[in-house]
Amino acid sequence: MPETTSDIAIVGGGFAGTVTAIKLLRAVTASGQHAPLTLTLIESRAEIGRGIAYSTDNPDHIVNGTAQLFGLYPDQPTHLPQWLARHAQRHGWTPPPGVAEAGFLEAFPPRWLYGSYLQDELRQAAQDAGALVRLETLQGRVVDLLPQAQTAGHTLLLEDGRRLSARRVVLALGLFRKGEDRFVGSPEQRQALGARYIDDVWNVAAWQGAAQDEDILLIGSSLTALDAAFSADRAGFKGQFHALSRHGLLVQPRRAQTAWPDVLDGQRLPATLRELLRATRAARRSVRAAGADWQHLPPAIRPHVPALWAKASPADRRRFLRHLRPFWEISLHRAGPESSRKLAGYQQQGRLRQLTGRLHGLQRVGDKVAVQWTPRGQDTVQTLLVDRVANAAGYEFDWQHIRDPLVTALQRRRLVRRHATGFGIDADPGTGALYTTDGQLQEGLFAVGHPLRGVNWESNAIGEQLAGATLTAHALAAALHAASTALQPAESL
Repeated sequence: MPETTSDIAIVGGGFAGTVTAIKLLRAVTASGQHAPLTLTLIESRAEIGRGIAYSTDNPDHIVNGTAQLFGLYPDQPTHLPQWLARHAQRHGWTPPPGVAEAGFLEAFPPRWLYGSYLQDELRQAAQDAGALVRLETLQGRVVDLLPQAQTAGHTLLLEDGRRLSARRVVLALGLFRKGEDRFVGSPEQRQALGARYIDDVWNVAAWQGAAQDEDILLIGSSLTALDAAFSADRAGFKGQFHALSRHGLLVQPRRAQTAWPDVLDGQRLPATLRELLRATRAARRSVRAAGADWQHLPPAIRPHVPALWAKASPADRRRFLRHLRPFWEISLHRAGPESSRKLAGYQQQGRLRQLTGRLHGLQRVGDKVAVQWTPRGQDTVQTLLVDRVANAAGYEFDWQHIRDPLVTALQRRRLVRRHATGFGIDADPGTGALYTTDGQLQEGLFAVGHPLRGVNWESNAIGEQLAGATLTAHALAAALHAASTALQPAESL
């Protein structure tokens, strides 16, 4: 097949890739960059701007933050609320009582509607850029990246044989679900499970037949598990959920809370994890003494996470990951009001049974699935019979364990360096430029979002992805401007 060319290629058209494209279009437009620029956004799904998170059409799958915090322009907190006010009805969403009257600021819109917001912003940014940028979208899966000998660019090889040459490449690869091989066993066992095992909890077709089930095991008890429960309910399931997790930490409701004052001083942040824990415990005692809600604490700590992570020693990072990560994540990533009400309903009806322990394996037994697991603190393996199992165990960030052709190829070609934490790959935090395995910073290869979990701990969250995409877009725009200026005749400068 003939090879096409592009100035910049973004691999991945989910949230991170789409926002990077938007911010780059805006940056180029603002700078008045005069050289024609081709920007190619590559996505394996049929639609840009959705990815895993925003492809679901279940109205019960909502964003887990308010609209005033989820807009694409942090200096304009009313941007998304105003978009919802103009377009929610056209897209068929009726907000809960009081949300519209309050200007949609506290709205928790469905994720599919948020995906539509991203698509609208991309179209508007491309329109505003006019002739400065030609935005092209390409549906397909990139499976390899070939460095070009004569330039800093790369040739992208797609699964169907198409090739694209790009001077600069941004990896916005999104999420990879944790592999089922940890508890399913052999391919023959997986095949025997058939439709009784669901790996993609957002796939509507996967839940066919759930209306006849009595028991469903949810592997995990976080927001993904809640999504799985909502998918089952939408398919007609009326039975009991069994949520199995290592620590028994159930997703928490998100209550609207302001930050507790004087928890951390941005000018004098704790130097060690021990000092951070001491400050947090002192704040927790103050909250308890005041009879206040502990949820005042996460928003007091969250703004400082990038700086705290950047200055943390390797040993403290390992301690956090080994001992505190589950507790931080269950405190930070909470469920919106509508989701919380449904969760409370499960509990009141006795439909949710929490299990704490380790999952060992799944095996088909007639029309049932036998779940072998060990309760926490015990050694005896127990067996639970259920009708269906849903994998809501979360995502894999260690690239050594991700079975994806492009991830494998990037490591084989030594184009990326595994982050020391084991989470994602290493990059310059100010630009997203990637380090090779040999420690060389690359001019033409960048990453945004989930691949940089180790570089910026909350890079899987909306706010940090937005900030990272903006930094990378500005770095790209500056490089383009510098290259354009260098090519101008001396008399025109």
